[in-house]
Amino acid sequence: MNAWFGRVGSVGALPENKPAVWMMTDPSFPSDDAAVIASGCEEEGVPLAWDIKSGTSAELARAACMRSHLRVGIGIDGSGNGSIALVAVTEAPYIEGGANSPARLRWLGQTAARISKGEPVALYKETMR
Repeated sequence: MNAWFGRVGSVGALPENKPAVWMMTDPSFPSDDAAVIASGCEEEGVPLAWDIKSGTSAELARAACMRSHLRVGIGIDGSGNGSIALVAVTEAPYIEGGANSPARLRWLGQTAARISKGEPVALYKETMR
């Protein structure tokens, strides 16, 4: 059985050619936080592949969506900013915001997964816990 989440090249990670939401994170981003984003994707039944690269959240999300067969990518930069990019939207990230709490991280994963399935997404409310 394939893992729902894994860094590219690690044992148990999804092969690169499998459909998944892709995430690119700054090297300083904690892997425990990546697992929180993966849990949001898993709740929606969509796997998450993860890799590390330096850049802004927008650049990382753009690079991630270009690798994703589902055409959706998440980027998290070293400042704690998060972005979701879509292949179809080239001007700017589709969604941008802070990635500074477990609730916000989980929401990013859920939202990217829902977009990949063509389902409606809910706006993030700062009061969510």
